[in-house]
Amino acid sequence: MPSAGAGAAFLLRPIYATTHPLIRLSRAGADANHKSHLHLYQSRRRLPVPRLSLTPAPTSSNNSPPSPQPASPEPPPPPFSRWSPPRAIWRGLSALLLAGQVFHRVLMGRVHRRNLLAQLRRVGPGSAGVSLLTAAFVGMAFTIQFVREFTRLGLHRSVGGVLALALSRELSPVVTAVVAAGRVGSAFAAELGTMQVSEQTDTLRVLGAQPVDYLVVPRVLACVLALPVLTLMSFALGLASSAFLADSIFGVSTSIILESARRALRPWDLISSLLKSQVFGAIIAVVSCAWGVTTHGGAKGVGESTTSAVVVSLVGIFIADFALSCLFFQGAGDSLKYAMG
Repeated sequence: MPSAGAGAAFLLRPIYATTHPLIRLSRAGADANHKSHLHLYQSRRRLPVPRLSLTPAPTSSNNSPPSPQPASPEPPPPPFSRWSPPRAIWRGLSALLLAGQVFHRVLMGRVHRRNLLAQLRRVGPGSAGVSLLTAAFVGMAFTIQFVREFTRLGLHRSVGGVLALALSRELSPVVTAVVAAGRVGSAFAAELGTMQVSEQTDTLRVLGAQPVDYLVVPRVLACVLALPVLTLMSFALGLASSAFLADSIFGVSTSIILESARRALRPWDLISSLLKSQVFGAIIAVVSCAWGVTTHGGAKGVGESTTSAVVVSLVGIFIADFALSCLFFQGAGDSLKYAMG
């Protein structure tokens, strides 16, 4: 065993270098066994005291603050969660839904009769003057276009039949519907739009009244019932004005025109005209009411809904007229033969 020195000594294998600041290696040169002693020395320098920290140590060598941890990615939203249909499609679906509700309430007998009578007076007598005036001038303009040509060809006996067929099948129902769309449809859309933006429809719900029963059903029924009557009146006045113009300007007798019209017309021509008018009235009322109850955006929204309701109603009238004409008159073609006697 080696003797004890000034400090504690440890017997180790020969080591010639160490890096710790408190340890120094000494070698006894006189010892035959070449024993190496490792002496411990006290140092005046303080050892660093480890400190506990709850934050992770920075990875970089400089003293820059630790970078914030990236947030975990949010899960992707479900498909079509942020997609909303275009306003035209949304309003079209609203019109179809409103038409179904009106049809169901009419079948159940849930009709506000006093409001229905008020709307009938508004649609019928209120629109009669404009419709009759328009029909008279349309009939006279149509007479000017073809009576002279028919007279030169010697077909003056078929003038009344052509006038009657044109007025009954196309001109009278379409012109009456166009006038009603401009006068009645715009009023419906503006009224219901104003009530919607001013929350009057919500007030009706609070009072226990259904807006569809009180506002929509009477307007739709009024248009469906009043437009056939206006169409018949327009047909009669248009035919009378055409006969008067043909007699006074082109020399075709009124009796010849009326007799030709009597031979050319069939009951189905007038019935189809009435059916067209009912379909046109339903289109005008449903579109105008649907556009009115879906209005938002204040006074500007009311104006846009009114304009859009009239335009969509006119387009719907022309499309329905084409479809109904193909359905009703696909096999017709002998009416003028009967008109010529």
